[in-house]
Amino acid sequence: MSYRWLFLPGVLTGLILVGSPGSPQDLSDEVLKGFGLTAPEVATLERQLEANPSDLAVRARLLGYYWRQHRTGGAKHVEHVLWFIDNDPESSALDGPQGSVFPMRNPDGYLQVKEAWLRKIEREPTNAVLLKRAADSLSLTDRELSADLLTRAEALEPADPDWAKELGALRWLEAHNPFDGPDRDKAAAALAHFERAYELSGDAGRADLLPHLAMTAFVAEDFQRAQDYAEAALEPVAEENVRGRNIHFGNLVLGRIALVDGDVAEAGSRLLAAGRTEGSATLKSFGPDMALAKALLDQGERQTVVRYLELCLDFWESGQDSLRDWIALVEAGRTPDFSRHLRF
Repeated sequence: MSYRWLFLPGVLTGLILVGSPGSPQDLSDEVLKGFGLTAPEVATLERQLEANPSDLAVRARLLGYYWRQHRTGGAKHVEHVLWFIDNDPESSALDGPQGSVFPMRNPDGYLQVKEAWLRKIEREPTNAVLLKRAADSLSLTDRELSADLLTRAEALEPADPDWAKELGALRWLEAHNPFDGPDRDKAAAALAHFERAYELSGDAGRADLLPHLAMTAFVAEDFQRAQDYAEAALEPVAEENVRGRNIHFGNLVLGRIALVDGDVAEAGSRLLAAGRTEGSATLKSFGPDMALAKALLDQGERQTVVRYLELCLDFWESGQDSLRDWIALVEAGRTPDFSRHLRF
């Protein structure tokens, strides 16, 4: 299996594991093991790597360790990223944040990594995997270059919906400016990519895309389209993760549309329906969306919001303390800081 950035509307919420375990290039577990290394274990691995620089498992653990220690700012982290780019650029060790270097932390290291990717691509311009790895590495620091790389990969594999999904996720991230508010035009651009992915996908892939389609359409202010996609998201689907997420976001979009129409009662009903989801891997880890709840608090609907937060206790396993704090604040007449949970 491999890491892939997980984009949910509005914020980059975390990582998910995708792919098949046991593949020759599967180093994701080794990177994870590196997160918890002790100093003596690191010293032992460094000696092993000195004796055998091509030991991918050892190098992946050290990559994970140095990323965890320095959050993409340390020279040792940069050293391992560059080694993988030069020697094993298709490796899953580079998937996720440990494969990136942020310029604000290490400007020189960032430029080294960027230039290393561009050299690789210049030598293999039709290697879609390289284009994807480079696009992932640069997606938070050079979005236009990342979009260009993904567009080139899509041209190589036009029938693969993943490229359109990646482009949609990138544009969707751009649509949410924390200072200026949502960007309608960029949301519309994200919607166009997601719709292309939808057309290219099978049934399972289409169901998975429906929340993205509904939310991008809402932010693009295409409310009829948003309603159509949100209602489709509430149709039965077998896969539990998809079903739980679709119930949550489908109802939230319909609730936001109800507020646009001035129907506060319907919006409250939809908020509670969103809270009755069975959850999904992402919701259980990173929590519910609070945009509709915040909007209803602005309308004075405190009792409804408290009930929603109580329902979220049933699925947000890692957020029990946050939810109880929020409940106490709302009951006291205050509005919690939901900023990390406002996805659209």
